[in-house]
Amino acid sequence: MSERSSTTLITDRQEEQPVDPRRWYALAVILLPTLLISLNTYMIQVALPSMQNNLNASFSEAQLIVTGFSLGLAVALIVSGKLGDLYGRKRMLIIGVCGFTVMAALCGLTSDPSLLIALRIVQGLTAALIQPQVLSMLQVNFLPKEKALAFGIYGALIGIGFAFGFILGGTIVNWNLLDLGWRTVFFFNVPFGILVLLLMPFLPESRARQAQSIDGIGTILLVIGLVLLVYPLSEGQQQGWPYWTWVCLGLSIAILSAFVWVEIRKAKQDASPLVDLSIFRHRSFSVGMTAAVVIYLSMFSFFFILSYYLQFGLHYNVQSTSFVFLPLGIGYCLSSLVSTRIVRRWGIIVMKLGTLAMGGCSLLLMGSLYMDAIHFLHVQNILLLWIYGLGLGMVTTPLVNIVLSVVPAQDAGAGSGLFTTSMYLANSLGVALIGMLFSFSLKHSLIEAKLSDYVRAFSTSLSATGGLAFAAFICLCLMRERNK
Repeated sequence: MSERSSTTLITDRQEEQPVDPRRWYALAVILLPTLLISLNTYMIQVALPSMQNNLNASFSEAQLIVTGFSLGLAVALIVSGKLGDLYGRKRMLIIGVCGFTVMAALCGLTSDPSLLIALRIVQGLTAALIQPQVLSMLQVNFLPKEKALAFGIYGALIGIGFAFGFILGGTIVNWNLLDLGWRTVFFFNVPFGILVLLLMPFLPESRARQAQSIDGIGTILLVIGLVLLVYPLSEGQQQGWPYWTWVCLGLSIAILSAFVWVEIRKAKQDASPLVDLSIFRHRSFSVGMTAAVVIYLSMFSFFFILSYYLQFGLHYNVQSTSFVFLPLGIGYCLSSLVSTRIVRRWGIIVMKLGTLAMGGCSLLLMGSLYMDAIHFLHVQNILLLWIYGLGLGMVTTPLVNIVLSVVPAQDAGAGSGLFTTSMYLANSLGVALIGMLFSFSLKHSLIEAKLSDYVRAFSTSLSATGGLAFAAFICLCLMRERNK
């Protein structure tokens, strides 16, 4: 059976599936945890300096408060998605939101940096229980003609969290309610999480696979391999890439290769693998995943170097930096609302234009720097950031739908977990690679470097992020158009 025929067959089956009349209410409920996680991510970034000072934490400990969450999240996404397929997505979602809320409360109460790091890792694990369930429920609960709107709202909420997370975090920390300071960014999650839990009992259960077990060997290999991969990528740049980081990366490649071998063997024996790697035979999935990784490499590294240039080169505080990111987030939010429907009507050309907008804005921003490096908030720069956000939303939101549309409904959780794991790995890898390029081009320490050094390093890094965006365009050119 050809890829197009099999994809059409999946779509036809989804059209025939009875849909729950409460699915739009369910959408509002399952997207609230997504907004919660998105806001939490950026609010923590704002409050981090205050945490470090109040807890007398080292710079390395402060960074682990952030990267620990990402580590816990990245290593458990695929497994938690599979658990949703096996034992019920609603059940896993409830457990995840409950755990995330409890961890937020404990994080706000602790005064020990080591304990806070440990709690943040656990909080990342609970967030991993949430994200694949949300994507898989979006995929299986809605008819194909409805998914454009559902995924558009999903993308817009992520944009809202990105656009306003920094500002909200800075505002509530500055308010310093009850003299709680940075703790308020954690306590903010508690009533939010309780509200979601109160709404959960009315959520319809998403159909799950029955009478199967989790792949123990595959799970152990995957988790160990991802830990050895994500942690060095997260910490290596900050510690100057010591010897142990390269050892861990080498071991991770060996262990993840063993994981792939085990999964292929289990699939041939019909022994219920953790991930059915045969899904990569679908061109929409394999090419789409490649395009997604390249896009996220470009996107996260762009955010990273822009933040460094503003805070170290131009000496912006975090609050001022958040306003620079605001037009980008607004553009992303607006285009996410309509991009999936536009792609459904006009095809992949819309996504290609999105990648070209990202790459073009990166290069035009380089030219703007050499015209005026000091005053960043010119109208042309704000416009470029807004267009970059529009392009980002035009490609990322519909790409999720296209990639996951070829995943069978019974494997929607595992497929969603695989997609989000790739996204977070691209985050870590992009920051690591572009961070090395930025540091090499800077040629001085962050403190000793002059503005001209930052302009040179930022421009060089922008050329790389723009090149990645153009590489994503090439990937999309290899993707076949689906039947409308």
